Amino acid sequence: MIAIATKIDVNCIDSMSRWEAKLHLGLTRKNRKTILSKRRHIGPLTIQRPFYPEKKDTCHLYILHPPGGVVGGDTLNIDIECGPATSTLITTPAANKFYRSMGPAAWLSQMLTVKNSAVLEWLPQETILFNGCRVCSKTIINLQQDAKFFGWEIVSFGRPASGELFTRGTFRQSFEIWKNDKPLLIDRVNIRDRAEVFNSSWGLKGKPVMGLLAVITNNAHHMEKARDQIHAMIEGVCNISVTLINQVLICRCLGTNATSMFETFTQIWKRIRFILLNKPYCPPRIWAT
Repeated sequence: MIAIATKIDVNCIDSMSRWEAKLHLGLTRKNRKTILSKRRHIGPLTIQRPFYPEKKDTCHLYILHPPGGVVGGDTLNIDIECGPATSTLITTPAANKFYRSMGPAAWLSQMLTVKNSAVLEWLPQETILFNGCRVCSKTIINLQQDAKFFGWEIVSFGRPASGELFTRGTFRQSFEIWKNDKPLLIDRVNIRDRAEVFNSSWGLKGKPVMGLLAVITNNAHHMEKARDQIHAMIEGVCNISVTLINQVLICRCLGTNATSMFETFTQIWKRIRFILLNKPYCPPRIWAT
């Protein structure tokens, strides 16, 4: 869930008005095409119009957060329902930024429901945690029967390219995948200030950027083939791993640059999309702007 970049004085953000923003989207299959059938929003959270660059049924959506960043006390709620047999790709035009807070936390809640035989490709750009921010983030993916999901989350602690480290602040993240009301993956991160987790070998190993990529499909052969493709691609690359457990293909990555990690995850998506969905690689147009 990402934002359009605007200039902001990060030293003054605590005096700015705080926002509550909500976005609810519903997608339906009609005449062999995925259409946006429901769209409601409150506050500064919206989407551009649906795009169909693949000239087939897949609907591409871009989530927009016009303020350009999130401050302490802001709450953002995204609720997306992909109806039966729909095919949806969702991304964002820029990094989502959480600015420092002297008090209250900022909250991000994302509920993604993928119904029977539907496909959701969730491809947001990275989340940047400014030094001193306080953030609680929760993403829940609810899958029904043979729904398919491909998605990732990338988090940058501080701004490594600018030399800004994440030396204080808190970040709590929950990323959950459920299928038919049973948990497949529950992944949680809880970091406060410069905790031991940053530099330890069991933690971030001194890397300021972390990423999680997850794939769900009802075809075990496809999962094995996708895993082999990822293994071949990342062979010799440090701080990246891939596992297949409990019907979830998981790729974890640690790095020093969010852009490079985004490109790595994009290459993985490019390589295995045809295996999983029988569709060629089709990057969202917004990525080229």
